[in-house]
Amino acid sequence: MPRRRIYNPLTELLAAVLLVVLVLVVNRWEFSLAVLVLVVLLSGRPRQIGLAVALVAGPLLVSSLLLHGLFFPEGTTVLADLGVARVTAEGLTFAAVMGLRMTVFTAALLTAAMTLDIPDLLATMTHRGWNRKLVFVVGSAVGLIPHVAQRARRITRAQQARGLVVGRGPLSRGRALLTVLTPLVIGLLVDASERTRMLEARGFSSPGPRTSYLPDSDTARQRVARRAMVAVVGAFSAAWLLTATA
Repeated sequence: MPRRRIYNPLTELLAAVLLVVLVLVVNRWEFSLAVLVLVVLLSGRPRQIGLAVALVAGPLLVSSLLLHGLFFPEGTTVLADLGVARVTAEGLTFAAVMGLRMTVFTAALLTAAMTLDIPDLLATMTHRGWNRKLVFVVGSAVGLIPHVAQRARRITRAQQARGLVVGRGPLSRGRALLTVLTPLVIGLLVDASERTRMLEARGFSSPGPRTSYLPDSDTARQRVARRAMVAVVGAFSAAWLLTATA
């Protein structure tokens, strides 16, 4: 069931960015884990967000465990000596903390990308007078994941209609994934090229004011709240860093 929209998409996107900043500043696994659980539960799509986070952050976590767990020069508590590599408790701890932080970053940004109302976000940025190229870059980046997921589903259904059978074995799944990835990547590149030509043909680079056909859903109260959020996070971050270095 989709989450009922309460705040403007710009407010939600800023909240996701500030959560990432707080996780970087606090740098404690308890806080990172709490933020991760909060983001997934409040997304309105816990199963979809959880699966997406696992698919994206899983390889990052594995690489962190292999890199820091086996090759951590500051490690002193050796759990296993493999000759060229040493498994140390300090390396595993550092890898787990770094992997958790990367998972939180992934969860916050994926939740924003998969739940935001992209047209409403772009309309708000246009009404606020943001640079048109910046608006296009932000809209493309945030809307890329839903667009890729939708196109992948269409390609999968088309390939299945042509006789694609996905077995249970890893080899069969690998071949099926290849038949989907190849047209997916080619289609995304073609779309990017066509979109560039369409934007230039419609005067995207020309100067002058822009008009949005969507009403501005932003409010003065939310604009004040966004400034207050930035000020509070900035003050908290400065106080936390000063306390940590004292």
